[in-house]
Amino acid sequence: MYTSTSSAADERVYCPECHRATEVVLDHATGDTICTECALVLDAHYIDECSEWRNFADDGGGDDRDPSRVGASGDPFLNAKLSTVIVYSNKSSATGVAANALPRMSVRDADASAASENTLVDGFRGIADMADRLGLVATIRDLAKETFKKLYDAKGSPRGRKRDAVYAACLYIACRNLGMPRTYKELASVTAGGAESKKDIGKMTTHIKRLLGEEDGQVMDIGVVSASDYLRRFCSRLGLGNQEVRDAKEAVRKVEEGLDVRRNPESVAAAIIYMVVQRAGAGRSVKDVSVATGVAEGTIKEAHKDLTPHAQMLFG
Repeated sequence: MYTSTSSAADERVYCPECHRATEVVLDHATGDTICTECALVLDAHYIDECSEWRNFADDGGGDDRDPSRVGASGDPFLNAKLSTVIVYSNKSSATGVAANALPRMSVRDADASAASENTLVDGFRGIADMADRLGLVATIRDLAKETFKKLYDAKGSPRGRKRDAVYAACLYIACRNLGMPRTYKELASVTAGGAESKKDIGKMTTHIKRLLGEEDGQVMDIGVVSASDYLRRFCSRLGLGNQEVRDAKEAVRKVEEGLDVRRNPESVAAAIIYMVVQRAGAGRSVKDVSVATGVAEGTIKEAHKDLTPHAQMLFG
């Protein structure tokens, strides 16, 4: 077993085995002072008076185990600060501390109760889990956590079965604000309720926008989403080639600049992709496009019907 040692070659200690002063090393794991020539332990249980900033990485458990003494950095979205106080194992008498009371150290939360902090911790954990399952970047996750904390501080976070909808709504708003929108259906897919949670997520998004926008006297702005915001991700899921992706992007650009299509952006993107694969003869059905985009087959067909009269302008 490997033990951490340091040389003390600048000082020599008399060794009774060697009958002379020899160089020694200090074994920090056992606290022993050891002769470098005959390995005799000259002094046992040496007390190291240096700062104890070590991470116990040599205590076993694999290379990825690093239980640092000082712990991980605190979450910047949590307000709790810790303070150390001295308490006693026995009750105090009327005249003071009982004679047989033994002092011990205790860490107490100085700013918030454990229950309130647990609500935030659970929320952050739920948001992080959803973000990981959707493959969202850390900036989206952190902005969603910030939104959740604002909602919690405003006493607008419902409890119980609606928690998943709250977490998903916070992620939806964060994605929109950062220009990387996700559909309600995509977010609902990582909730406990599945697709049935879409309406709850939509309602919760509206609730958050109104509640957090009250300070300005208006609904919170979460940005405008367009079909082009969804296009590249949808094309990637369907496995389209570079030329097909370019054709789809150009068609969407023309739709957004010159046509008034009363359809959701994700529906327009799905319909354009369906038109592209039809023209390319890629052998993709409307069902394939529906699976890749999450837009219902009927919705894609209706949007496709609206865009077909403009096909020459879009692809000509």
